[in-house]
Amino acid sequence: MRRRLYIVRISLVHPKFTFVSDFDGVWTNPKKELQSVHDTVKSHLLEISGWSKSKVEEVYAAFGQEVFQSPKNYGWRIEGRFSSFVDEDYFAVPTSIAQYIDDAPCDDARSLKNLILKDFDSVLAFVDTCYLSSCESFRDKVSHDLVDGSESVLRWLIDNNVQIVFATNAPYEKVRDWLGEYDLEVADARDNNFKSSPIRVYGRSGKQHLAENSKILNFGGRPVFCDRPEYLSILAEENPDFVLGDVLSLDLSQPIAMRVNSHSSAPFAVGIMDLPHTPDWVLESVGEGPEKVDYLVSHVTSLPRIIQEIRTKQYDYGTVS
Repeated sequence: MRRRLYIVRISLVHPKFTFVSDFDGVWTNPKKELQSVHDTVKSHLLEISGWSKSKVEEVYAAFGQEVFQSPKNYGWRIEGRFSSFVDEDYFAVPTSIAQYIDDAPCDDARSLKNLILKDFDSVLAFVDTCYLSSCESFRDKVSHDLVDGSESVLRWLIDNNVQIVFATNAPYEKVRDWLGEYDLEVADARDNNFKSSPIRVYGRSGKQHLAENSKILNFGGRPVFCDRPEYLSILAEENPDFVLGDVLSLDLSQPIAMRVNSHSSAPFAVGIMDLPHTPDWVLESVGEGPEKVDYLVSHVTSLPRIIQEIRTKQYDYGTVS
């Protein structure tokens, strides 16, 4: 009874606040899951090539080094355009190595490409299959890989009238099951019967899909395609106060473009995770102005402080409804 009265009191003190967040890389430690993808790719390359394990390891590592020598030329490439770049997107590393194989700039890459195309329509199809199988296998083996402090932060958000909306390229079931380990109920955001649920998820959100004539914004000298219609429809529906992600291109270029274009559903603030691999061009994009990233977030445990600060600014600027 006391807890119920507490929640009601807090909800009266704080107006509703909508928080749209990515999931993997923000609330999770993706290192182990990424390694499982690498292992699956190498296992398949070992099988189709007939090479020794040591050669596959050596060649795969060499391809990775080549990719990071020119990160603006590698990443999540879809129909010739980059949806994200390898130096910002943890999960784009295997895809980038597959891109290197597909470009076939050396004998080993050409050999592997020819072997892959005997069984797959494209090298991208090959790596997508590896992603799918390894991520499903990882989720079968691991109950969750959420970062420390996640549960307490999520409960603070709920108690303080923050509507949590995950827009993620992971499946809805992953978020539901992992947060279920904390006995948190998670609703499918596409089900209109659960619009008032405190935690909702847009799984397979399609952030990577670009508009045919997408505009480009420049972040720290890196041109980024920012028009992502599937993601835009989510943001327009949710009208967020704050958007948080770990990959600037995927998670933040669209909401920042909305601010630049004075879109009616543009977020008041956006934030990027400060992770060990976060590149300089992303860090240089943090600053003041609608075209900038407002907050560099070290860990999800910083969110209560940040959201309280945003609420104060909204009140000062007269934007609280």
